[in-house]
Amino acid sequence: MKIKCNWFKAILGALAVPMMFFALADRANAEAPGDIQIDGAADLQIDQSGNTEPSDSFELKATFTNNDQNAAEGSCDGDDPVTQGLTITLGTGTCGSSTGVVSVVIPAFSTSDNARLSVASKKHGRPKKHKTHFKLKMPVTATDPSNGETENASLDAEITVLPTPPGTCGQWSLDAEVSNVDLSALTENPVVVSIGQGDDSGCNDQIQAQFDNDDDQGDENDQGDNADGGN
Repeated sequence: MKIKCNWFKAILGALAVPMMFFALADRANAEAPGDIQIDGAADLQIDQSGNTEPSDSFELKATFTNNDQNAAEGSCDGDDPVTQGLTITLGTGTCGSSTGVVSVVIPAFSTSDNARLSVASKKHGRPKKHKTHFKLKMPVTATDPSNGETENASLDAEITVLPTPPGTCGQWSLDAEVSNVDLSALTENPVVVSIGQGDDSGCNDQIQAQFDNDDDQGDENDQGDNADGGN
């Protein structure tokens, strides 16, 4: 009887190991937010004109952090949105299952490494101040990820390099306004916001956008809301 009991315990122990492994793996997958963390306090403004031509616009103000640091070596792969650019995608659904509505590639804000320039300038006796704020204003191409269609859009963006939090690969504040795009598929909150930076990416599906509908129906709805609020 004792032998059978030990044999039964051995079987249970053997089964517990793979079950625990899969449970931990599922937990890791569920908790993995991506290499880039987008602050939940991001401000997203969506202006919809109601016209058939791409004439909508959005403005995203967000702070994002790159967490892609090698735990063993404590090093980063060097991805930098200032010198490499980044991609913004707005969509519907959830981060695990989203439908992209518009994707915009923002090119590099700067083609040189200002930190290195600062070090190199010391040999002249006067160190150059490290630049942390960059601006872009230019035409860009906006893509509808659901069908691959493209359209000519306009970009007005600013990025600020923030102090790097411990254990991360950098933090930035972005203010990007994109106009002449079709956002008619975005009709409700929350909006899925994704940011791609080099080989890294991150997603937040809890961003509450502020919608501004400029068509006649939108104006009537606004008036109705105001009337209800006055009661």
